[in-house]
Amino acid sequence: MQAILVLAMCTLGSGVRLLKRDLSGYQLAKCNDGTPAAYYHDQDVRPAGDKVMIYLPDGGDCGSVGDCTRRCNADPTLCSGPKESVLEQEGGIWSSNNTENPFADHFKIFIHYCSSDSFAGTNNGSLSTGNLIFHGKHILTAVLKDLVSIFGIERAASVVLAGSGSGARAVGYNCDYVSAALRGVNPTVDVRCLADGPDFVPWWVKTDDEQCGDKDIHKLEAEKKFWGRLDDASCITENKDRLGSASLAHRCGVMSRYWQDIESPLLIVASQLDSVYYESSPCIPGAEDAGHRRYTAAWRRGVVALAESIQARGHNLTSCFIPSCASHTLLAGSLAEVYLTGVKVGEEALVLREVISRWLRDENNQAVDALGKENSQCPSPSPLKAACGNLLGCGTRAGVLRRKSVYYAQSFDRRLSPPTSLFPNTYTRKCSLDPWYGSCRRQTISPAISVGHPVSHGSDHSVAHALGHGEVHTRTAHDEAGRRKRLWQKLYTLQYLKKLFQKYKHAYAREYQGVDDYPRVRANVHPAVVRAKSIPTIIRPKRPRVVVAPRRVITVERPPIVRVADSLPSVPAPDYDYAAADYDYALVDQDYAQDYDYAAYDYAEYYDYADAGCNTGCALAKIIRAAQIKKKKKDETPVGTKTGILASS
Repeated sequence: MQAILVLAMCTLGSGVRLLKRDLSGYQLAKCNDGTPAAYYHDQDVRPAGDKVMIYLPDGGDCGSVGDCTRRCNADPTLCSGPKESVLEQEGGIWSSNNTENPFADHFKIFIHYCSSDSFAGTNNGSLSTGNLIFHGKHILTAVLKDLVSIFGIERAASVVLAGSGSGARAVGYNCDYVSAALRGVNPTVDVRCLADGPDFVPWWVKTDDEQCGDKDIHKLEAEKKFWGRLDDASCITENKDRLGSASLAHRCGVMSRYWQDIESPLLIVASQLDSVYYESSPCIPGAEDAGHRRYTAAWRRGVVALAESIQARGHNLTSCFIPSCASHTLLAGSLAEVYLTGVKVGEEALVLREVISRWLRDENNQAVDALGKENSQCPSPSPLKAACGNLLGCGTRAGVLRRKSVYYAQSFDRRLSPPTSLFPNTYTRKCSLDPWYGSCRRQTISPAISVGHPVSHGSDHSVAHALGHGEVHTRTAHDEAGRRKRLWQKLYTLQYLKKLFQKYKHAYAREYQGVDDYPRVRANVHPAVVRAKSIPTIIRPKRPRVVVAPRRVITVERPPIVRVADSLPSVPAPDYDYAAADYDYALVDQDYAQDYDYAAYDYAEYYDYADAGCNTGCALAKIIRAAQIKKKKKDETPVGTKTGILASS
């Protein structure tokens, strides 16, 4: 077992180095504080045209001005654009080991989360939002546009949209939206969605109306208005005419209710008891309440029923991996490698890596642990607790949920039982998943112990434990499980201390060094040499002597100007030798003059009517006659005759 612990810690070193790309060129891609959003991409861009994984990280959210203000003040990086130019991710789905990570050969994208709205908001900053911007939907859209224009992911054969925690909620809201956007540029692309730790919760498990008062429903309605949240389009279209605004916000805002409306292939990865969603529910009693354990058992039973409803409805596009654990996410955090390869779930004892690999090959898988049986391979939570961003997730109330090997309730409250509407009318529930279902016989539980009897742990003698399947675990088996539990606790504690050290180291660097990261010291740096302090002597240079030469007067003599009188060259008079008969046809040939009808031609050729023996009145009569003849010829021109440059066309 110690070897497994060392192996798990060593595998955390394998990871990927991502480079930052700013979205300042997209006007709507803004964080809560108005700074430009950004994303990180893999250095190796060769797989971008084949297989792509877009990851939406966890980070929590806020639904009011007060909550968002406290959130941004506590950790400004959750509401502002990233400053780091390089992001390093280790282990789990970021590993480069092909045998352990199904996404090792994918082009990986990490979108920085700074909108506090599960990548679903569209509201601008205003007085009602405390001047905070909720543009998560616009950020995701800008990333898709940039990936297509820069890396050409529209050529990829497969694109996986994955997310953890609040990022898993974003996967549910945007799964079909991303699929439609990519299919618009490439109809043959295979788009799939993986939700790790989504709000896959039994919404009916809550206190009575007097105590709850539909606080859970009104919370989601207020959140929808505050963010300007855009839910799944097909869910809205199907239910908007029959539900009110509050009921519609809940019906299309919780994945356990709208998963059937998602048309793309979906893989749901969730624990039976998600500590974050369970403790943050406004209608669950606190740990100090006497009925707290009863609600915990009903919650687990409800999650198993939801997983069974996926099997019952035969939704071939939806697979699930539901271990009997108490974790928030399985693919995010320091223990992602353990959950990916070390926790076996369901009757086939499948690990998450196998389920993901089959799902990518379009094989439907349902790996669900039975009710009443805690999976001993689940890592135990650390006894230490951090602020938001701890290993269990954000938003938990005081106290950490402790895992027990076997849990029992004195009885299940019928009011908290799963509704029959989850299953088809002709479906018969499986007693192998829920032995406490009404039609299941009590013989499925070990007769050595009943539901209401206490269970002893750690006694000196061998004790049988009923686990819901008639299985009997002896003391030796529990000792082995106890050793595994203690080793996982140690690993959890070490990882937490590592994160705590990094946090305070960066805080010290920012406060005392004025840098974003603590300066690294190389191993081969020579030791500093301390020299005796001495005051140097300053020798001031002498000013140069400036010698001014006496001013000299230069006399310029100009040459005299001699003006010459203007004169023009003489031009001899032209020698014209011509006779009037050369230009007067009437004098040369009297017969030609009589036969020539001057009026029939252009009267402008006559230059001197007096020489022809015609006075002024005669000349005017000839001009009028010539104009009449031209008008007559023009009127005789046939209609439609082409003229000008188009005559020959």
